[in-house]
Amino acid sequence: MSGLAIENSNLKLTPMGLVKTSALWARLAVVVVTAVALGVVLHRLKLDALVAAFRTMRWGWFIAAVVLYGLAFLPATWRWHLVLRLTGIAVHPGATARLTLIGHFFYNILFGAVGGDAAKAALYARWFGWRLPIVLATIPIDRLLGLAGLLVLGSLSFACKATAEAFSGTKLLSFKWSGLWVAAVLVVGFLFVFLMRKLKPGSAWKSFRKAFLIAGKLLLSSPRVAFAGVVSGFLVQAALNGALALNLQAVSHGPIPWQHLVWTLPVIAIVSGLPITVGGLGTREGAALALLGLYGITGSEAVAASLLTFSVSMIWALAGGLLLWRESARQRRQRAKPETISVIIPTLNEAEALEETVQRARAMPEVCEIIVVDGGSRDRTCELAAGVGCRVVTSPPGRGGQLKRGAAVAKGDVLLFLHADTWAPPEAGKAALNCLRDAFAVGGGFWKVFRDPSPLLLGSRIKCAIRLFIGRRIMGDQAMFVRREALEQAGGVPDVPLMEEFELCRRLRRIGRLALADATIKTSARRFAKLGVARTYARMWWVMLRYYLGASAQELRRIYEKE
Repeated sequence: MSGLAIENSNLKLTPMGLVKTSALWARLAVVVVTAVALGVVLHRLKLDALVAAFRTMRWGWFIAAVVLYGLAFLPATWRWHLVLRLTGIAVHPGATARLTLIGHFFYNILFGAVGGDAAKAALYARWFGWRLPIVLATIPIDRLLGLAGLLVLGSLSFACKATAEAFSGTKLLSFKWSGLWVAAVLVVGFLFVFLMRKLKPGSAWKSFRKAFLIAGKLLLSSPRVAFAGVVSGFLVQAALNGALALNLQAVSHGPIPWQHLVWTLPVIAIVSGLPITVGGLGTREGAALALLGLYGITGSEAVAASLLTFSVSMIWALAGGLLLWRESARQRRQRAKPETISVIIPTLNEAEALEETVQRARAMPEVCEIIVVDGGSRDRTCELAAGVGCRVVTSPPGRGGQLKRGAAVAKGDVLLFLHADTWAPPEAGKAALNCLRDAFAVGGGFWKVFRDPSPLLLGSRIKCAIRLFIGRRIMGDQAMFVRREALEQAGGVPDVPLMEEFELCRRLRRIGRLALADATIKTSARRFAKLGVARTYARMWWVMLRYYLGASAQELRRIYEKE
C-alpha cells in the first residue's frame, strides 16, 4: 500500500483521510471552545436581566445595525477588487461583490477569515477559470489593506479617547498600543517574506509567490490604489464597529459615554475575529463584558449588544449562503470562452470624429474587425472608414437598424457597439472578455467619463454604477458589448431609431446578467455643449419617462432630436 496508513481494528486512514479527520477534530474543538466561552460569559450574568435587555430592545437601532453591517460589504468588495485588478484577474465588480458576501458565509461556517478567504478564492478560481494560487495570492494583500484600515480606525479611536482625557491612571491603554500593533504587523510581514524566500517552491507555491510579489510591487507603485484600499479597509471596520455601537444603543436605556469607550469597539472586533470560535461567539461577548463594563455598561447590556451583533452577522451569512446556492447553479452553465471582438460603429456624418475612434479601437489586441455601418452620411465618413481599413456597410438611418445590420455580418465571438465619438482604451478588449468569464453574464458595458467635461458632468462613473445595479441597464455611450449567441437568442438588436439600448438590455436580462467591465471609456460631451448640460439632461429624462409610459420610437426620436 502506497503512503502512510494507520490501522486500528477495522479503521484505515490514508493521508487524505488524516487531513479530513484533523479538520473534523479542529471544527469540533472550535465548537467546544465556543460553547465553553459562551458558557463562562453567561455564568457571570443574571439571565433574567439578559432576557429583559432583549425584551426592551429598540428594534429601530437593530435594523439600522443590519443595514450598516450590509453596507460594509461595499468597501470590502472594492478593496478586494482593487487587488484583483492589480493581478489582472478581475472579472467585474458584481462578481467580486457576490464572492465577498459568499465569503462571509464561509467565514461563519469555517470558523474564521482563513477558511472563508480560502473558500471564496477556490470558488472564484473555479467559476471564472483562473489558477487558484494566483487568486489566493490576492487574499493576504487584501487583508493587509484591511489591517491598515483597522490601524487607522484604532488610532482615531484612541485619539478620540485622548481628547476626552480618559487615559489618566490607565497606563496599559496608551498610544503605545498603536506602535505595538505596527511593530507586530512588520514582524509578521518580515516572517512571511522570509518564508516565501526559504521554502522550496513547487509549481503552485511558485505561482502564488510570483502573483503575490507582482501585486505587492504594483500596490507599492500605485499610491492612489493603495490609498483607496486603505480607505476601503477603514470604511469596512467603521461599519462593523458601528453595527456593534447601534446594537448597544438598542439595548441600553441610559446615557453611553461614547467618547470614552469608542476605543473598545476595534479591540472587541479584533478579539471576535480570532478563528477559535464560531463567528466570534463567546470571545466577542467576553471582550464586550470586560471592556464595556469599565464605563458603566451593565453586563446584560454588553452581552446583549454582542449577541445582537452576532445575529446581524448570521443574517448576512444566511444571505451569502442563499446567494451561493443560486450562483452555483448559474455558474454551471457551459459557454464557450470568447476570444475575438467585432467592433460595430454606427455613423451619420462622423468624418471629423471617426478616425481617432477607429485608431483607438484597433489598439485592442482582441479586436478582429471594425465594421462601420453608415446611415447615409453626406460627408467623407464612408471614404474615411474604408481608408483606415474598416468594413463599410450601408443602412437606412436609425441607430437600432444600423447596429442590427452590423451584427448580422460580424464574425467575432463578442460584438462591441461603439459610438463614433467614444474612445476605448487598449485594455478594454481584455476587460470585456474577462467580464464574460462569468458564465451568467451575457453582456455589459464600460465605466464612462466625458472628455473635457463641465462641472455638471462630473460623477459619470458613479452614474454608471447606479444605472446598472439599480436601473439594470447599460447606456449606448458606455460601449455596450454582448455575446454573439446571446444576441441571437435575444432576437438581435431592436430595429428602432432610438432607445435601442433600453430594449436590448430588457431582452438580455431575460437570459442572463449585465455587468461593468474593468475599463473606462471616454466619450464626447458635444451634445451637452450644443444644448447645455441642464437642458440636455432634462430632455433625456423626459424621453426616458415617455419611453416607460409607452410612447412610440418615432415620437421619442422627434423629442430627442428637437433643436
